[in-house]
Amino acid sequence: MGTMVMLLLSFSFCIFSARVDGNGQPSAYEVLKSYNLPIGVLPKGALGYTLDRNSGQFAVNLSSNCNVHVGEFDIKYNSPITGVISHNNLGRIGGVKVKIALFWTDIENVNRNRNQLRFKIRKVGTKRFPDSDFNSCPNC
Repeated sequence: MGTMVMLLLSFSFCIFSARVDGNGQPSAYEVLKSYNLPIGVLPKGALGYTLDRNSGQFAVNLSSNCNVHVGEFDIKYNSPITGVISHNNLGRIGGVKVKIALFWTDIENVNRNRNQLRFKIRKVGTKRFPDSDFNSCPNC
């Protein structure tokens, strides 16, 4: 019974922390959703962010830099993750790299078109994925 209560409390905290940060403002994940982008383009561990609503400048601070393996890709997240956010688009991304073959290169842009995400990868081109692949955040 005690374990069940702890699980329920942990789950409730997880849901609450995904909605607001420590300042009472919406979380970085909620900001993504408000621009019609899935939360899974950021890893778990976003501590806070800055957003200039006029220019779209967006910067997310992570609890630590991290490397994750998602599907067939290795991805590096270096804090802060920066970019310019607008409806269905996160451009001029900084702080995110993907391993292609034997080298690391930047993910420059994420664009949503209906139920597809298009990632623009420097010196490689674009790669498309179903947006449902990004319904949850990768663990660091």
